[in-house]
Amino acid sequence: MAAEQLLSSLLGLLFLGLLLPAALTGGVGSLNLEELSEMRYGIEILPLPVMGGQSQASDVVIVSSKYKQRYECRLPAGAIHFQREREEETPAYQGPGIPELLSPMKDAPCLLKTKDWWTYEFCYGRHIQQYHMEGGCTVADR
Repeated sequence: MAAEQLLSSLLGLLFLGLLLPAALTGGVGSLNLEELSEMRYGIEILPLPVMGGQSQASDVVIVSSKYKQRYECRLPAGAIHFQREREEETPAYQGPGIPELLSPMKDAPCLLKTKDWWTYEFCYGRHIQQYHMEGGCTVADR
């Protein structure tokens, strides 16, 4: 009798485990062994069921599997603390704009780059040219 109750309880838990993803996705849930074998991270499944959309905590993230099953994942406190610290440390850029930074190139000599047959010439604010030398003369690309 105790064995039957244990078996019944285990089957009930298995059935709930199959339906929990369905409650989150609104569809029929199923246990996908392929998805379980592809896991790359350690997970801990909580003993209490969670209804989709009821968690309002800031440490909960909704993720979907490649089979469109939705899961609520609770992030470790260290991950949330680390992420907030990084955001606070990154100040917005307050320096000069791009045109101001490039303005010294107006008076600088042109940049040249030769690769195989072609030479490329970049003169800021004036021109960009591609050419090659033939018999001591410059032949531009047409």
